[in-house]
Parts: sequence; C-alpha cells; structure tokens
Amino acid sequence: MALQQPLLGDRNTGGSEDTSSSNNNNSRSYGSLGNENSPRYTSDSAPEVQRLSSTTETFFHIVCITAGTGILQLPYALKTGGWAGLAFIALAGAVSAYTGKILIQCLYYKHGVRLQSYSDVAKAAFGSRGRLIVRSLKDFNLLGVVGIYIILAGISIDSLVIGTPVGQLGEQFWIAMSAFAVWIAIVAARQIHDVFVLSVFGTLTTVVMVVIVVWLGIGDSGFIDTRPPTKLINIRTTPISLASICFSFGGNLNWPELEASMKSPKKWSKALSLATAFIAFIYASVAAVGYGVYGDNVRSPIFLSLPPGIAVVTAKAMITAHVLLACPILLTAVFMEAERDLGISAGALGATKEWLYRAAFRTVLMLAITFAALFVSDFSKVVPILGAIAASMVVFVIPVACYIRLFYQQRHFSRYELAWSGLIVCIGLLCLVIGTMQALADL
Repeated sequence: MALQQPLLGDRNTGGSEDTSSSNNNNSRSYGSLGNENSPRYTSDSAPEVQRLSSTTETFFHIVCITAGTGILQLPYALKTGGWAGLAFIALAGAVSAYTGKILIQCLYYKHGVRLQSYSDVAKAAFGSRGRLIVRSLKDFNLLGVVGIYIILAGISIDSLVIGTPVGQLGEQFWIAMSAFAVWIAIVAARQIHDVFVLSVFGTLTTVVMVVIVVWLGIGDSGFIDTRPPTKLINIRTTPISLASICFSFGGNLNWPELEASMKSPKKWSKALSLATAFIAFIYASVAAVGYGVYGDNVRSPIFLSLPPGIAVVTAKAMITAHVLLACPILLTAVFMEAERDLGISAGALGATKEWLYRAAFRTVLMLAITFAALFVSDFSKVVPILGAIAASMVVFVIPVACYIRLFYQQRHFSRYELAWSGLIVCIGLLCLVIGTMQALADL
C-alpha cells in the first residue's frame, strides 16, 4: 500500500512566516519552544500528558519497545546473508535512529508549535487521507503485534510449565492469563511515565537473555569438533537477511508519545542514539556468537541450537517476560491518541469519570485483542502479512516522505541527504516485498 497523492488543499504548509523563522536553522524549531516543558500543541484541546520522563527513562522505553523477539532470529539472518549481516545491523540501526529523529523534527515543523502524534504529521504533510492511512497502519500494526506477543507468551508459558501441577491447563488458558496481565497494566497506567518500571524490567530481561545466549554459545564452541562453515556474504539471499534485520529495529510508532513525555525534549536525539547503539551492540553480540559457533547449521530461534538445560529455560522465561512487559508500552500510542479523539480527559470529564471512561475503553480494546488471539484461527498468520506492509511503510518510508514534504520549502536538501533518504525508502520497499512474501509463504 502506498500513500495517496497529497491534497494540496488539505496540506498545512505553515505559510511564509514559518519559512522565514526556520530557514537554514531547521534544528531551532525542534524542541525549542521557549519553555521546553510547556510546548504549545496544534489541537482543539491540549493533551494531558505531563513531561515527567527523564532521558534515562526514555532510554529504557526505547530498548524495551525495540529489542524484542526479533533478536532470536538474528544468527539465522547472518546465515542467510553471511558475515555481511553485521554491517546490515549497523545500517539498520543508523536508519532507525535517523527516521526516529526526523519523525520528531516533523512534529515541530512549525516553529513554536508541536503536533501531537504521527498521524498529525501525516495530515500536515499529505492531508486528511494521509492521516487516515498512517493512523490505520499504525494502529493495526501495534494492536496486531500485541496480539501476537500475547499468543507467543501463552505458548511459551505453556511449554515452560510442562510437568508441573499447572501443566495441564493448556495454551488457551495461558494466552488468556497473559492478556489479563497486560490488561491490568494498561488500566493502572495513565501515561508513558507510569510504565517506567515495566520498561526497566523489560530491558533487564533482554540483557539477561542475551548474556545467557552468548555464554552458552561460547561455552558450546569448545565441544564442537568441526567448526560449521560460514560465508562472508551470500549475494542471492542478502535482501532477505537485510529485511529480517531491519524489522528487528522497528519501533518508531511510539516515538512521538515518548518524546512528549520527556522533561527535556531537546535530549530526544541523545536518548534515541544511545538506545539504538545499545540495541545494535546486543544484536551484533547474539548474531556473531550464534553464527560464529554454529555457522550454516544455526537454527531460528537460536534456542534450538543451544545445549538444552536450565539456562535455556531461563532465557525462554526472560524473553516471555519481555514481550509481556513491552505490550502496555506499545499500546500507549494507540490508547493516548484515541482517547484524545474521544475527549477522554480529566479536564473535560473530571478525574473519576475520566478514569472510568479510560478503563472502559481500554478494556473493550483488550477484549477484542484477546478474542482475536484465542478464537480467530488464522490471526497469527494474517497479522504478519498486513504487519509487513504496515511496518515497512510507517517505520521506513513514511517518515522520510513526511520530512521532505514538510521541510522542502524551509531548507535545502543536499544531494547526500536525498541519496540517504532514497536508500531508506528502497530499504523500506524491500522489507515490504520480502516481508509480505515470507508471511504468505508461512500460510
């Protein structure tokens, strides 16, 4: 699916006065709103999000959202593309950081004013149709990912409790319990800052899992008599490797909400760069050890290649905990925007009514996700197909398109920047094609 042609009548270019204030100083409009803790928003009603999150909190949020189950298939991605896959990890990290930064810059394309959401950026760039497309892709992708995470968590828990007194309860029961745990978190938390503890534990579970995988892999290398073969690069399957790695860096759908919660929004780029570098490091560690030890015999997920035992069980428990802890954070981008549209705010309803309306709305959505996870037989097969389309567009292609569309009258784009933007769009389209083909092949 591609963006429709912009409706010039719907586009809000900001006029000549914005150009004069921003020309040749684009960075001044980003996060420099006079009082950075009290930005002015373009909306009929200002959001009730308080800027309470520190740079450290934002770092943990980014890592928890991004570094998910995709890390387990990275050694296999190196098998697909060869050792060149390590360079792809660096490239994907650079692309992810860049699109995350320019997306936030788009929020401030009008000097002194901040748009509220990714959807608002799309509307400013491409009109109401652009907003509808991005909103649909974003919400479907996030809700679908949460549904898949709940299914994976339920299946994983069921496999972990085999042989215990609760081992006969079955996958459906644990899927329902996983959804219940997510529901408790999203009803209790009002905004991003409230789920900081979940992000910390989600990040820690990932780190523990990475340490276990690297430790087991290095330890197992001493028991392998003949080192399996590896390749420097596999030209034929390199595009598949690149697409798989790029999908592991998808996460910028939540960035506007994360930046809106920061005490110092000017530090967004710093937080994103540090978090992306950390994610790239742990990705490269798992990928290099997994492929270096098991070579072309490596399997996906990497757990299937590791020696069985309590360490692998612990690593599986860690990744299960991570996906559950990430779910409430992923859902905030959907809930907060929808609640603004529905007028669910303490200012309009009062504190008690606001909580009741918010809890009811989030409960209805969670029931819908849970129903789909439990009873829609092809849910886990259909979501990856549409998710490949949605993620490819909203993570890679659309941020670049919006950035150029909003700023082309305000600044000069160098040939190198345009070439880099073109490369990102090509990568996004490559991910779209390959991701869709792989998802269809899994049906």
